[in-house]
Amino acid sequence: MNKSRLEALSDGVFAIVMTILIFSIKVPAFTQSETNEQLLSALLDLGPVFLSYFVSFMVLAMFWLSHHFIYSVFTKNIDRVLALLNILFLSFVAVVPFSAQLLGTYPGMPIAGVVYGVNLAIISIITLIIINYAEYSDEIDTSHIEDSTLRRATIRVYMTLTCSTIGVATALVHDDISLVFFMLPILFTASPRSFRFLEYVTRGIGIGRNKKGSN
Repeated sequence: MNKSRLEALSDGVFAIVMTILIFSIKVPAFTQSETNEQLLSALLDLGPVFLSYFVSFMVLAMFWLSHHFIYSVFTKNIDRVLALLNILFLSFVAVVPFSAQLLGTYPGMPIAGVVYGVNLAIISIITLIIINYAEYSDEIDTSHIEDSTLRRATIRVYMTLTCSTIGVATALVHDDISLVFFMLPILFTASPRSFRFLEYVTRGIGIGRNKKGSN
């Protein structure tokens, strides 16, 4: 199968989804003559929606980076199964604008945080399935990838999955705290020192070892 067509489709979906995020934020509308104070108050009320937008935009950027690694660096070729897994991955990426708007519109409701966190967790799980399938499949060539490179990419996905799962659990107790966990993968990715620490503590548990390549 043609890998470039799959990458083009995926890039197009990510571009559309990341753009839709801002379209979900509506300019405040007034039925009567508004004042500066009313407009300022309405904009402040949109604070949770904008926070959800920025968090979701960065989360999608991280998923795009993981996707770029898988199809541009990790795999030299693709097969039908990998293409179908990618379609499944994109279907849940496309749900993010909905779950992000739900989180921003109803910031105090636990179910909003649960839906958002489950959305991110499912995307992370599918990403791990894609990595593992490519790693073990006899049809996909990943022999060129170094173990350290694969480990770093896998840790990033596990980090998002772990934080999303914790975020879902904490959303049932305190929704504001859950948002912090949804943001943690972004902060770790932006901080090389924190990421090196994660890589060090996971070195002994076999994350990201290319077992097919080592046989």
